[in-house]
Amino acid sequence: MSALQRLPVIATTLATAAAILALPNLPAVRSLLARHIGLSAPGNIWRIIAVVLALLNLKVLPFVWHIRIVRGILKQLYFQKQVLPPRSLFEPLITSTHTSLGECDYNLHKRNSTYFSDLDISRAQLVSCLIKRGLERLNKGDTSGLEGAASQVPKAQGKGKAGESYIIALGGVSCTFKREIKPFQRYEIWTRVLCWDRKWLYLVSHIVRKNAVKPTRYTLQPWRRNSSKSSTQTEEDVQRERERMKGAILASSIAKYVVKKGRLTIPPELVLLRSELLPPRSAPSEPTPPPSGTDTPITGPLSSPEEALATLTANADGAETPRDGRPADGDWMWDAMEKERLRGLKLAEMFGALDGLHDEFTGGMDGALGEYADLLW
Repeated sequence: MSALQRLPVIATTLATAAAILALPNLPAVRSLLARHIGLSAPGNIWRIIAVVLALLNLKVLPFVWHIRIVRGILKQLYFQKQVLPPRSLFEPLITSTHTSLGECDYNLHKRNSTYFSDLDISRAQLVSCLIKRGLERLNKGDTSGLEGAASQVPKAQGKGKAGESYIIALGGVSCTFKREIKPFQRYEIWTRVLCWDRKWLYLVSHIVRKNAVKPTRYTLQPWRRNSSKSSTQTEEDVQRERERMKGAILASSIAKYVVKKGRLTIPPELVLLRSELLPPRSAPSEPTPPPSGTDTPITGPLSSPEEALATLTANADGAETPRDGRPADGDWMWDAMEKERLRGLKLAEMFGALDGLHDEFTGGMDGALGEYADLLW
C-alpha cells in the first residue's frame, strides 16, 4: 500500500493519539484519576505517559543499541566456551527482536535505516563467535606466514604502532527489502558466512518471520531439537519446503569484513585456520600470498584487483548455483568447503563490483539541483 493510500489510516492514528494525550487535561478525567489512582497533578499523568512510551520504544532509546551490541559480543567472547567444528563455519546464528513504534515511518512499517541497526547486532555476534580464537592467537604473537609483512609494512607506510592489535572491521553492507515489517512484529535474523576471498569475509543475513523456520539442530545448544523435519524427505518435499522458507523472508543483506593491523590486511583464510574452522587441504597447493600493506586486496603478481577477483572465481562457474544439500558432519573436507566458498563467491563478486559506485561521484561539475539544511541541525 502506498503512502497516499495510507493517508486516511495515518490521519486517524494521529488524531487518536492526540485525543489520548489531551485526555489528562480534561477536568472530568483529572477528577476520575484522582479518585481511583490518587493522581491529582497533570504532571504525574505526563510522566506515566512518558514511561509507557519509553517502554514501547526501548530499542531506540539513547545507548540501547550500544548495550545490545556489547552484550552480544561479551556473551560470545567470554561465556561461549564451546569449540566449533569446521562444519559450523557455514551455519547461521539466529537472533530475534521486534519492531518498536519509534522504528516505524509514516507508512506505519519499519523504517529502512533501522534494518541496519538490527543487522549490526546479529553480525557482531556471529563474527565474535567464529573468529575470536583466530584473533586471540594473532594478538598473542601467532604470526606464522605473516612475519615479513608484519615487520615491514608499518615501517614502510610510516604509520601504525608495533603494539597495534589485529581487529576486524566492516567494509560495506547492502540490504534488499522483500516484505514490510509491521509495528511490534517479531522477527529473526539468520546470519552466516557466505564466502571469503583474499581480502574480504562476506556474511549474508536473512530477516525472517518469527518461528516460521526451525533448524534441525543447534551446534551451540545441543539440548534443543527440532523433530518436525524428517530425514526421509523426497525431492518434491524439499522443493516445497524451500518455497515455504522463501515466503518467510522479509529482507536479505550482505556485508563484508576485513581483518586489519593498522594498514596491514590479513587474509580471512589465515584467521579461519587459526580458529580451527577450516579442514586440512586435500592436496598441496600454492600458499596464500602475503598480506598487502595497502587497503586494496592482495593481488600478488596480478596487475589489478579485478584480475585477482577473476582468478579467484575462475573455478566458480562449475559450482552449483542453488544449494544442493550440505555434507554430513564428518564429510566437511577441504574440497567440500572450497566448493561451498566458490558457490557463495559468485554472489559476493557482484556485491564487490559496487565499489565502482565511488567513480560515479561528479562533484557537481554539471551543476546541482540545490542545497538545503536539515531542519533539525
